[in-house]
Amino acid sequence: MAIKQIKSRKAAGPDNIPSEALKSDMEVTASMLHILFREIWEEEQTPPTDWKEGQLIKIPKKGDMNKCGNYRGITLLSVPGKVFNSVAEPDNAQIRNQ
Repeated sequence: MAIKQIKSRKAAGPDNIPSEALKSDMEVTASMLHILFREIWEEEQTPPTDWKEGQLIKIPKKGDMNKCGNYRGITLLSVPGKVFNSVAEPDNAQIRNQ
C-alpha cells in the first residue's frame, strides 16, 4: 500500500500534513484517499495544485554561510500528493483498478 511506503519522521510539505497523520489510522486514511483519488481519476480532474508545489528549504553545510555553495536545497512536497503520485504511476495500474 502506498501509505505504508511514505517515510515517517520527515518534514511536512506546504500543506502541513505530516506522514504520521496519514499513518495514524491507515484504514480510515486509505478509505478517504481512495474516494478522493477515484473521483479525480474517473472525472479526469487535475489533482490539487498544492500537491504539485514544493517548499524549497536551504540546509547549511560547513563553512562560510555567506557563500551560496555552502548550502544545499531540499524541496518539501505534499504527503497526500506523494501518495497520489505513487498510485498514479503506470506500474501501479493494478492498485488503481481495485
